[in-house]
Amino acid sequence: MPFFLQQTLLISLIFLIFYLDTSLAEPFSATFYSKHCDANVSLSTKLLFGASNSFSISNGIFFGGGGRLNNFLFPLTSRGFKRSFNTTGRSRPNTFYFEPTQVHLTRDRGILKLEGTLVLKGAYARIESKSHPRQYYHEHRKVIFRFSGFWSQETGKLCMVGLGDYQSSDEDHIADARSAVLKLEFPKTSNITTSVINGTITSTALGSSPAYFDPISLQAYEQKAYEYTIAVHAQESCSDLPEAGSVATEGDSICANLESFMRGESFSSRKLVALLGFEYITISQLKCSSNGRVHMLMVLSNQGAYFHSNTPLQPGKSLVAEGVWDHQKHRLSLLACKVIWEENHSSAGPKIGDCNLGLVIWFSATFSLRNRSAIIGRIWNTSNGGNNHANRKVVPIYSTNNLNLVVPGSKYVYTQLDTAKMHCNIIRNPDHKIKKRYADASLHRDMSFQLNVHDSNGKSTWGSLEQVSVDETYHGNRNGGFFQSDYIDTYNINTTSSSRQADQNRTIWNVGYVLSYTFWSKQFRESVQISAEGIYHSTTGTLCLVGCRLPTFKHMTNGTIVEDGNSTIDDENLDCKIFIQIQLPPLDAENEKGTGTIKSMREPYSDPLYFKPLKVEFSVFGGFVSTKTFARMDAEIVMVIISLTLLCACTYLQLRHVGNHSKILPMMSITMLVVLTTGCMVSLILNIEAVSRKRQSLFESEGSFDISNTVNTIVRLITLVALLIHVRLLQLAWGSRSKEEKTKDISHDAEKKSLMLCVPLYFSGVVIIWFVHSWFSEFDHTIMEDLACYVGLMVDSFLLPQIIFNIFSQSKDKVLTPFFYVGATLVRAVPHIYNTYRSWRYMINFRLLDIYANPSEDYYSRFLDVAVPVIGLVFVVLVYMQQRFGGRCFLPKRFKRDVGYELVAASNT
Repeated sequence: MPFFLQQTLLISLIFLIFYLDTSLAEPFSATFYSKHCDANVSLSTKLLFGASNSFSISNGIFFGGGGRLNNFLFPLTSRGFKRSFNTTGRSRPNTFYFEPTQVHLTRDRGILKLEGTLVLKGAYARIESKSHPRQYYHEHRKVIFRFSGFWSQETGKLCMVGLGDYQSSDEDHIADARSAVLKLEFPKTSNITTSVINGTITSTALGSSPAYFDPISLQAYEQKAYEYTIAVHAQESCSDLPEAGSVATEGDSICANLESFMRGESFSSRKLVALLGFEYITISQLKCSSNGRVHMLMVLSNQGAYFHSNTPLQPGKSLVAEGVWDHQKHRLSLLACKVIWEENHSSAGPKIGDCNLGLVIWFSATFSLRNRSAIIGRIWNTSNGGNNHANRKVVPIYSTNNLNLVVPGSKYVYTQLDTAKMHCNIIRNPDHKIKKRYADASLHRDMSFQLNVHDSNGKSTWGSLEQVSVDETYHGNRNGGFFQSDYIDTYNINTTSSSRQADQNRTIWNVGYVLSYTFWSKQFRESVQISAEGIYHSTTGTLCLVGCRLPTFKHMTNGTIVEDGNSTIDDENLDCKIFIQIQLPPLDAENEKGTGTIKSMREPYSDPLYFKPLKVEFSVFGGFVSTKTFARMDAEIVMVIISLTLLCACTYLQLRHVGNHSKILPMMSITMLVVLTTGCMVSLILNIEAVSRKRQSLFESEGSFDISNTVNTIVRLITLVALLIHVRLLQLAWGSRSKEEKTKDISHDAEKKSLMLCVPLYFSGVVIIWFVHSWFSEFDHTIMEDLACYVGLMVDSFLLPQIIFNIFSQSKDKVLTPFFYVGATLVRAVPHIYNTYRSWRYMINFRLLDIYANPSEDYYSRFLDVAVPVIGLVFVVLVYMQQRFGGRCFLPKRFKRDVGYELVAASNT
């Protein structure tokens, strides 16, 4: 038999044994299966490839799983839904997923054999870390069942038997394996009335057994073969609705747009509470066919920010819907049905109620002060008002998540520019001879700010003012996160001052903003989000905006304004009488802050929506970077190159010095040279590439990209030269130890003793770094980054090994040239001195742009910025004294004598 056939047979035999072993481990037998599933076992014949997806369930919910004598799968269960809590404190239902591994045909027609895994994820357990006592983390309680069984095409029912293994913390004690039966209703085809899968997991153990657990109920929305039954009626029910401004999204991309933009999207309206009892609708699951037909699962809640894509079905809090995309009106027409909880004597579980909710959704073609939503919709009860649209109570809904979504073809329409101009108090420059320059309105990062908001009572909080539009161009809230990378091409900002100043040909820009802030108190928190639009004077740096906001709960009762005074509130209860004025600092400002006010244009005290003026201030941080910052960056690049060049020159002079005086080579500390060489290697790996990438991502342009690459190349070359010189010095010093017989014993003994002092010192530093990094896990940098900075700290004190070596060797030779130890000390000390100056000179130290005195290569702080230069100066003085008066010249006489006797004894032997 050929060798490869032998190998093939051996591998097949191993897999067969493994398969039989896992199969025998399961409680699967004809008698056992027939007893619990009321069906006979059918012999499998053929494996069906690709059929597993037809039976998979990606996301469902379950409840139950209690037990006897505290032996349970999932604790703290109660009637209804078992809740677990995430790190934010909000509750989530228990979830499960089912993955079939194999599907076989059987001898009985219409019967399939399935093998698969069902995973139950329960509450988060608070578990103490084994490696770090008193530190806790949260972990799902999880049970993994491995089932085998049969599915009937005629009845649409799946029955399987198997074992469940519990996986959680070591503190939980239950049986290792639980025998169970899984039953699922899985029809071959489904429609909207049968779109919910129901199932149970029951224990086969006796109720008195420790392995027993209470039945677990399963529900999910997961349909592979879906038949549309009410999609046509959905389009008919929406036909009499008036057309709205929508973007023409057509062609093959309609399903891609619906699935990418709408899945996970939340819609909100305060009027939804009266219609559905909830304030938010979230599209959890959405599936679209090639002809534009759609069916989906929607989840209801009062916490829209909590829900996300693929949130599981929850009876009483869910809707199922189907519909079709209208290619003429460019909108999605739907009919939705409530998922209700029905309980009686025979069965209990979620059922599909009446499909009497009409829903239409479209992509907005225009954005304005009152509409910042990319997706808009209308929802109503079709059973009210009959066929007459005028009699229906239609509730408008607006998307809440896609503030950053920009639909191609959409534009921004301004409505309050005249009001903004009328109230704008332009701050003129008192000295007309001095022409100040302000930021360009088209540069989003320069025109968005982090604010410090102060109220009249002295309270303060942080907020943000984010630009969303310039003229007709609406670019959305780029801090939203979903499509942030799509806007990189718009940040073509040059590093020269002329390109960053405002366009002098434009005096007034039309701009749109979103202002957000939150005031906290013991009783409640007041979160405010203001949509604003107005004008920006590019010659004075004045920003004047008119804003709208939803009144807080203290102004409203059941969604209605308590009292509106003499002013008018629109249909959505928006307070649009807010004026905001911001004064930007000039581009060349030094330590100058921007200021502004937020005030109500209503009647003081008599109008319930009036509020006292708020003051804001902000620093040029994060988005706005002055021209002097770029000048500082350019200067730091030059300083890096000069510093590295000086290091090369000092090290080369030391290399020439030992070349002219070869007898002193053994008296150079190997430990010192290893430390210096390691520092060069770390610098070569890090240099300024990371900083250049950050700078490029913030201010990308073709010119700056080329400059960054050029600087990187120069720095790498100079660092490589310094590394080679240090390696050559290390090679000469190492090789000289065996050649010079006179100093061989002395140098070896001194090196050994210096190592005995330095290595524990360096190692203890590594331990401290690891300990601090492990305990303070909130740091956003890795352990390797910390170690790289620690290497920089070691290099700062590179003369320490040489000083210790001189003490033990009693050396009086001029081993190190002053150009080397003084120059190298200056190279290490000057960055700390400069960092102190930089922190004082620039009020906002934009760390991403630090190139010289780079914090990724060394530790910088107020203490170290003083300690490193002082210690470096002390070490320079000590080396000078040792090379002139002897290695122990600064020690007391008693220590000089003891060391001397020891060295004499060692030399005599």
